[in-house]
Amino acid sequence: MIEMLLENERVEHLQALQVGDDWISAINDRAFERLERLCQPGVASHLLTPHRYMEFDNAPNLAAEVRGWFGDYSNIQVEDRRVELVGERLGIFYRFLIPESEGWSRIEQQLFCTLQAGQIAHLHLVCSGFQPVALDGQADQIVEPAESQATPERDDLLVMHTGAEANGSTCALLTPAIKARLLQLASGQVLEVRVDDPTAKADIEAWSRLSGNPLLRIDESAGHELHFFVQKK
Repeated sequence: MIEMLLENERVEHLQALQVGDDWISAINDRAFERLERLCQPGVASHLLTPHRYMEFDNAPNLAAEVRGWFGDYSNIQVEDRRVELVGERLGIFYRFLIPESEGWSRIEQQLFCTLQAGQIAHLHLVCSGFQPVALDGQADQIVEPAESQATPERDDLLVMHTGAEANGSTCALLTPAIKARLLQLASGQVLEVRVDDPTAKADIEAWSRLSGNPLLRIDESAGHELHFFVQKK
C-alpha cells in the first residue's frame, strides 16, 4: 500500500511538471489554443505587468491575453526556463529573447499555479515587460535554439534496453543508474544515456531539474531509441 501511494505521488509530481513544460512549449510554438487545454474552463487568473493588473475568470480570455503578448513573434528564443513544485503550487519561469523591428527584447515571466485534476485552476503571473537588449556584438551573443546546437561530446555511456514490452519498467532503475554513473565523472563531464523506453523522457527531465545536473540535449535515433546527454553539475 505504501509503495502504491509513493508511486501515485511520483506520477502526480511528474504530471504537474509536465503541465509547466507544456505551457512554455505552447508559447514557444505559438500554439496558444494549447494553453486553454492546460487550464480548467473557469480558471481564475491574476496577471501583473509593469503597466497593468488584469483578472480573468475563464481559459479563452487568459489564452487570448497571452496570444496578444507573443502571437506576432515567430522566432522566440528560450534563454532560460524552470519548472518546479513550490509546496503544493506549480512554479513556471521562463526568459525569452524576442526579435523586434529595431533589435531584440528580453521578457521574463513567473507563474505560480494551483492544479486540480491535472489542470490549472488558479494562476498568478508576474511579467517583466519587454525590455530592450542593448549589448555590443549582440548578434553574436544570441542563444540558438537547442535543435541547432551541435551534439555534445560525451565522456561516458550508459545503455539500458528493455524492449517494447517493458511498459515503463525501465524508469524505476534508470535515474539511480544515472546518478551512480555520474559519481564516476568529474564536474562538467557529459554522460550519454541511451534508452528504448519512451516513458523515460519525463522521468529524466524531472530528475535533471531536481538534481541540478543539466540535460543538454535529447536525440531520437531512427529506431526510436532516445539519447540523453546529461552534464554533471
